[in-house]
Amino acid sequence: MVVCDVETSQPISSVSVQSSAGAEVTDTMGYFSVPDSCKSLILSHLNYESRLLNVNEVGDTVFLVSKDLGIRELVVFGKKSDDGLADRIKKMVALSKTDAQLLANDPANGGNLLAVIGKAIGKLISKKSKKARSKEKAREIIENY
Repeated sequence: MVVCDVETSQPISSVSVQSSAGAEVTDTMGYFSVPDSCKSLILSHLNYESRLLNVNEVGDTVFLVSKDLGIRELVVFGKKSDDGLADRIKKMVALSKTDAQLLANDPANGGNLLAVIGKAIGKLISKKSKKARSKEKAREIIENY
């Protein structure tokens, strides 16, 4: 025999089947076996209504009705709250431009070692863009300050 959902006709696994011969649980495909000596069955599952059946009245498929758990669909819409918190945090954490440049060039102060390596590689490359040259000039001015 197979136990299926009455609405979807999908097999139900882990249904407890109790009979005079003992208790059994359906497999992943909803199958269970009934001894010929059994006259009645009690089928129960956490998500389905329990059912008492006479074996003589049942074919090869038993349908269970799902419990109405009173859970309705809930749709949540969100709206981004802009209370300025992100801007206040950025202002508190932000360094001045000069401080950031000094920190990037001085790894001893916890600065960015990659910035120092980038500067060294930048000096090795002969063709520099105007923007790169102006950045390097600004760095040199800060270093010599």
